[in-house]
Amino acid sequence: MVVERTEGDSMKGNRLKGKVAVVTGAARGIGFGIARKYVEEGAQVVIADVLDEGEQAAKELGESAQFYWIDLKSREAIFQMAEKLYEKYGHLDVLVNCAGIARPCPTFKLKEETLDEVIAINMKAPLFTCQAVGKYMRKNGGGSIINISSGNTRMINVGRVPYGITKGAVNLLTQQLGAEWAIYNIKVNAIAPGWIRTEMVETPLKKGILNEKEILSVSPIGRFGKVEEVANLACFLACEESDYIAGQIIFADGGWNTGIMPNALDYIRENDKED
Repeated sequence: MVVERTEGDSMKGNRLKGKVAVVTGAARGIGFGIARKYVEEGAQVVIADVLDEGEQAAKELGESAQFYWIDLKSREAIFQMAEKLYEKYGHLDVLVNCAGIARPCPTFKLKEETLDEVIAINMKAPLFTCQAVGKYMRKNGGGSIINISSGNTRMINVGRVPYGITKGAVNLLTQQLGAEWAIYNIKVNAIAPGWIRTEMVETPLKKGILNEKEILSVSPIGRFGKVEEVANLACFLACEESDYIAGQIIFADGGWNTGIMPNALDYIRENDKED
């Protein structure tokens, strides 16, 4: 769907005016932040999630949002969702694949059912939603797909083999479809967030599983990321401003993927004083 833009639209919060966006895993965290940003920019947003709190999330965002309960482990359910939403709105313009699970554990203790669960949500579901929603994007002349990957695809976190390999697959899926679907005017890109202050990070911080000082020791920017910062990037990738970008994985991680050693910045802080 082509939306006519008037001068100054970007200043009015209308960068996604008239667009319909499907955001999986948007009941909370980064997904909810993206859904909120999209509503603020004029989109009609579908929160597609298995968590019932998605209903409250949609209410919080108002009339421009709806909750669609879905188990993303079901390919059939994914295609049914796309069909129903297309019948309702007449066009699907933006897809954000944000739903994901981690299930950390030592690799020697990894069970097949755990691996299968992570593969189903993190790898198979993004592919199937791209197929299901992309079908209608192609029919209507194009659209934008944003896959949420992870900084763990470049910086290794031990004990997270299922998460790491499935998010790595998301990167390759993004590159494959970015090249294959550009001819249909469907741009496919990915965001790889670093340490973003969400419930997935806050809970292990409070339990002492993660150490804030150690995390920030490998961050050139020296702080956690904000959900809003990922949402702003997701908005840019969803609107016409990014039409020449395809098949890219953009790391929104405060420079974490530059690969500095733990506490490496202490040397700079101690020895790079102003003259």
